[in-house]
Amino acid sequence: MHSAEGLALARAGNLQSAEAELRKAADLAPANEGCLVDLATVLAMEKKFDESTSYFRRALKINPHDVLARRYLGANLWQLHRYAEARQNLRILLNTNPNDPQALLLLGMVSENTGDYAAAAKMLASVPTLVRAQPESVAALARSYYHIGETEKARAWLDELQNHQAGIQAALLGAQVADEMQDYKTAEAFLSSVAPRYSDQNELRYRIALVKFHAQQFEESRQLLRELMDDGYRTGEVNRLLASCFRAQNRHEEAIHTLQEAIELNPLDETSYLDLASILLDQKRISQAMDLAQRMAKAFPHSSRVFVSKGSLELGANDFIDAVSSFTRAAQLEPNSPDATIGLARAEANAGMTERAKATLDSAIGRFPEKAPFELELGQVLLKEAETGDKNAAVRAEQLFHSAVAHDDKLAEAHYELGELALHRGETARALIHLEKAAKLVPSSAKTHFALSRVYRRLGREREAAEQAALFDKLGE
Repeated sequence: MHSAEGLALARAGNLQSAEAELRKAADLAPANEGCLVDLATVLAMEKKFDESTSYFRRALKINPHDVLARRYLGANLWQLHRYAEARQNLRILLNTNPNDPQALLLLGMVSENTGDYAAAAKMLASVPTLVRAQPESVAALARSYYHIGETEKARAWLDELQNHQAGIQAALLGAQVADEMQDYKTAEAFLSSVAPRYSDQNELRYRIALVKFHAQQFEESRQLLRELMDDGYRTGEVNRLLASCFRAQNRHEEAIHTLQEAIELNPLDETSYLDLASILLDQKRISQAMDLAQRMAKAFPHSSRVFVSKGSLELGANDFIDAVSSFTRAAQLEPNSPDATIGLARAEANAGMTERAKATLDSAIGRFPEKAPFELELGQVLLKEAETGDKNAAVRAEQLFHSAVAHDDKLAEAHYELGELALHRGETARALIHLEKAAKLVPSSAKTHFALSRVYRRLGREREAAEQAALFDKLGE
């Protein structure tokens, strides 16, 4: 009776009452798989994913072959970002039925979220009807194609969002994906195409200015933003982007003034404070920056980002003990913040707390799914130890750098460190591979160009050595 009443209430859209009835049914029949699945489904509809997951697991213990429960469990785990568990459950489904469309869609989304773009593209493309139904799925497939170099296929799928039934938001999502993937012409084309249908022309112009900024068209972006402000459209976002344009053009005084205006516009928006702190630190205005840090800490005492910024300023001022305190507070406020954890380790290392720094990073490598930044940081701490003659530290540091690039091949600093180590051992060819990769990833790194000039000189490639030395001098200036 409770089960039937609960299902009727769920069909009528009264989920809270449905949940109450289905809980009674599950309490009366705890071994009834159907009651558990029905309750879990309603809980998922209410976005109570953790509790829903526990009931689906109970149902699957009773009947491991329940396809519906297994599929919904996979969907829950995906929503909870528990991707490894989601993948495991979806593979169980696909082992039984390799053509299960919902499982293929979900596993494709999981693969895209975890960076396995080739697998994501293959699975999502195999269920085009399901993909087309949701703009987020179209975006995931397009993003996957971009990542594996299939740009035309990516653009073709983004075109699906131009006149999607989800409306203008689908087209804006298409522009966002193209912008993310540095396909700026496509992003601008999307935004231009929605202009006649978009009610807020000011927001649209801001979005175009943002794309132009990402495309490094700083002057065009700045002019668009100035026009917006002249038309009376003044927001913190507009000011911050304008400040970023000024900063990119080395017009630092104007950037600082613009951010101060942003703070006056909205004193409760911490982002403007953080951007201003970053510029002050970059310009070595330590006294001003420290005053701002104290203001931020008082204004936003529960913001992890604010204490990360404060700790960074204190590192810049060589106040290492205070920096340890700030980063510790940031990590307490947001234990899963990589910036807080890396900042804490740097502060500890600079304060002479080397063993604590190593422990902080070792723990992070075991705890965070994206390990590469922590492996790089720990490797650099160990390299400093190796300077005292600790050969074991040097060996482990190199192992960590290799592991870091295996986890993230776009980590320029890890390639630089590997190149320097190879160069030190006289392995010129190996050094060249890593240093060229580092220079390609971060062309503005002066030290990388200096190291490359040494490599080319050892290889007898004098013209290229001179070019790299000139780049080093230019960047140094």
